[in-house]
Amino acid sequence: MAERRGLVLIGQIGFIVLVLGGWQLLVNIGVIEERFFGSPIGTYQQFVEMLVNGNLLEQTAATLQATMLALAIGVPAGVLIGLILALSPFLDKISSPFIVPLNSLPRIAFAPLFLLWFGLTIWAKVVLAVSIVVFIMLLNTRAGVRNVDPDLQSVSKLLGLKGWAVMRKVALPFAVPSVMAGFRLCVTYGLLGVVASEMIAARNGLGLEIVSNSNALNTNGVFAVLVMLAFVAVVLGFLTERFERWLLRWQ
Repeated sequence: MAERRGLVLIGQIGFIVLVLGGWQLLVNIGVIEERFFGSPIGTYQQFVEMLVNGNLLEQTAATLQATMLALAIGVPAGVLIGLILALSPFLDKISSPFIVPLNSLPRIAFAPLFLLWFGLTIWAKVVLAVSIVVFIMLLNTRAGVRNVDPDLQSVSKLLGLKGWAVMRKVALPFAVPSVMAGFRLCVTYGLLGVVASEMIAARNGLGLEIVSNSNALNTNGVFAVLVMLAFVAVVLGFLTERFERWLLRWQ
């Protein structure tokens, strides 16, 4: 097993080296223009420059702040609404015809409206991300609670548990994997929602930085920002995975 993992790691590193080396070679021999396609060396130099002058960290902090706010608002709201709908078949029947169409709407289409309502403030991108996150958590929470073993619910009621007690002690712990699956998606799509909003109009953020470098034909700058964005996504994914392991152990 250890040998196989080692071979996989070597293969992954080899693939990265092959892609980056081939890319740089094509630039060096003039097959592709660095101005339009960038280069690994140019991207690295641009990345270091943006780190040293503090601009990249400043824009990253702005994007992370909006993402964390969106998650802090959208995740609890989605879980709460999902629980209410799972507990109340009547409310669920009323809302079901509207949830799917609303969730299928492209949120980016609402970005101009959010900009009109909130201006170039952090709330324009937060609200757009929340509109994505809340539906993900709502649907996953509702599905997780609905899939609780009926026999388990019957036994809990025989033991004297009712209403919210059944929900808190039986349904919610059982639904944790589904809720956490939704949370993982929320972290990814919340970040993407914020960046997409920043690319349309914003005072700061990685999305704005991508557009600014693109407009200036600074392809290496665009790739440098994308590298930072990928790094942020990996770190958030790692932290989410650690939190999920802790929560499932508690479960």
